[in-house]
This record gives sequence, C-alpha cells and structure tokens, in this order.
Amino acid sequence: MSKGETGPVPSAWARVRDVLPRLIAIFAFVVCVCRFYDARTGFTSLIGFGSRFAPQTVAAVQALPRHVHRRSSGYDGQFYAQIATDPLLRDPATDRAMDDMPLRARRILFAWTAYAAGLGHPWWILQAYALQNVVCWLALSLLLWRWFPPGTARMTALWIATMFGGGVLWSVRHALLDVPSLLLIASAVAAIERGRTWVTTALLSVASLGRETNLLALSTLLPARWSWRAAAKATLQTIVVVAPLLIWFDYLYSLYRDRIYTSGGTMSLPFSGLAWKAGILWNGVAERGIGALVNPSVLTLISLLVQSSYVIARIDWKNAWWRLGVAYAALFVCLGRPLWEGEPPTAMRVTIPLALAFNVLLRDCADPRRFWPLVLAGNLTVLCGPALLRMFGR
Repeated sequence: MSKGETGPVPSAWARVRDVLPRLIAIFAFVVCVCRFYDARTGFTSLIGFGSRFAPQTVAAVQALPRHVHRRSSGYDGQFYAQIATDPLLRDPATDRAMDDMPLRARRILFAWTAYAAGLGHPWWILQAYALQNVVCWLALSLLLWRWFPPGTARMTALWIATMFGGGVLWSVRHALLDVPSLLLIASAVAAIERGRTWVTTALLSVASLGRETNLLALSTLLPARWSWRAAAKATLQTIVVVAPLLIWFDYLYSLYRDRIYTSGGTMSLPFSGLAWKAGILWNGVAERGIGALVNPSVLTLISLLVQSSYVIARIDWKNAWWRLGVAYAALFVCLGRPLWEGEPPTAMRVTIPLALAFNVLLRDCADPRRFWPLVLAGNLTVLCGPALLRMFGR
C-alpha cells in the first residue's frame, strides 16, 4: 500500500452488520420497556409503588391513577417519585410518606430532574421519573461506543455485558438512581480522557447530589502525575465537587438535624458484610444442597470478586478507569449486611461503576484464553436480567 492510502473503505452493509447486534439489543430493550405502559397509569408500573405504603402516599400522588403492586412493599423508586413532587421538602406529608426521609432526601438530584422534566405537574413528574432511567440507559448505550466500538465480537460482548448487567436492568425496572448516576460518571471519565478536567469537576459536582457513593468518582480527578501544582488543582476540584452536597446537607440539617448522617448499617468493616453473606450461603448449601447456590446472590458475589480482583491486580494509576475501579472495589468489600440481604442483593446495583471499569479495562486483555472466561465470570449478573425485568410484573 502506497503512502497516503488508508485501506479499503467498509461498505454500507459492513457498517450496518457491525452495529446490527447492538441495534437489535436496543430494540429489544425498548420493547421490554413498552410492555410496562398502560393507557390509564402510563409508565408508573416501573416505579414500584407498593400497597403497604399506599395509605401514606402524598396527596398529590394519591389522587393520580398509578400502578400499585398488590400485597407488596414496593421499591425505593416510589419514595423518590413522591419527593419529586415536593423537591424542597416543604410539605410535612412528604416526610410521613417516606420509610427513611433523611436518607431519601440526601439523594435529591433525580427528584429535581423529574420535577423539571414534568414542569411541576404531578402526573408528568411521575412519568418523567419513571422514564428517566430509560432515557439514561439509551444515552449510556451510545456513550459506551466510545470504549466499546462496534466491529468485533469482543467489543460487542463487553457492551452487552455492561448494558444488560443485572444491576443496570434492576435500576431501570424500578426507576432507581444507579443508571442515571452511571451515565454521569461515565461522562465524567470521558471528559477526563479528553483532558477537560473542569468539565469532569462540574459533572461530578452534580452527580454528588444523586447518591453519596458517586463521590467515589473523585478518584478520577486524582493526578496521573503528582506535583505540587497537580495536587493543588485536585484539591480545588474536590472542594468544587463536594460543595453542592455540603450546601444541600446544610439545608437538610435545618430540617432533620443529625438524622441526615445515619447510614442504616449499609457500610461495615472491610469484609465483614462479605463474610456474613458467605456464611448465609454456606448454611443454605448445608440445608438444601448445592442447588442453594443457584441464586442472584452467588452470581453477584462471584462477579464482584472477579471484577475487583482483576482491577486491583492490573495496576495502572494513570488510567482514570483503573482509579475508579479501585475506589469501587474498596466500596465492595465494605458493604454492610443490609446491602447483601434479599434476592437479588442491593450490592448488585450499587457497584455497577466497578462492572463498567472492569469491562473497559478488560478490552486490553489480548489472550483469548483469559478474555472470554473473565468476561463470563465477571458479568454473571447478566443471567439475572430477564428475571429482574419480570419482577413485580403488571
């Protein structure tokens, strides 16, 4: 090939063929979401209103037609959706509708976005809240082409493993905070890779209001090369990131005092939550046999152990994804019992940034004898996806 030639240009069919699996996957996702629509209640079946909390629902929501799961406590999205109708928490009825108001109130961002998208109208707010996970999933599916470009089976497998992981689909199914948070974090890392650290700072300052664990993404702002100037810049950026959350905490303190600092035992000493869960699983095997290991907790535990081990072993301080992955690996080993209870365990979704970091770092694994087993073992929660989409079915 002579100098200046770039090789054959892929045909239109070749380009379509490269992206076709992803387009099919996106289409299947949209079809799954559409099945939750009802002409009377809209998409409120995605929120997870439960009949046991129905009597204390705020009046603005109580008056609206909405899907309520019978004989169920519902799920966390029902609380954030109600907060979205009272985004400054001025109505005492909002407090009475919550299971843990100080905890819910700390995570205000996506209640605000639903309020803004719904133009302050309660019915539109509910629909906006129900669908913002869907919108963020679609945006994330396109953003991830930056790290998983189409054209090879490896990149497509990593893209599918990320987008259809159990934690990601769980967030969509119950209108939770995790996929919108992941979109902000991934956008922040993209900005870091372009050298736009102040854009990252702005994105993370917003993300901090989504949930407290999003602050772990501050690890991406740590300098790739240390110097006094770099350290000073990172310190200033950290202050900017944390400032909105501190201002909001000050507002909440005026309402709830020291109750805003309680964690409900969600964090624990390193490995104590893991040891407790491992003991529960072992007792299950002793009582019911090896079949007790076929459940979402085991899939989650194996996946997170593989992800964290691979990230920690692959030391690459200059890589923002590695720094993010290590931060969430540290979170993983400190998760308390409440996040390991139930099926599936909440640990599956609060650690999805670790899953994304793991998959991005795995791109560079050249040995197929290691790559494919790692993809499978590190993304076992994909097997939970279909069941999660059916949970609390209409």
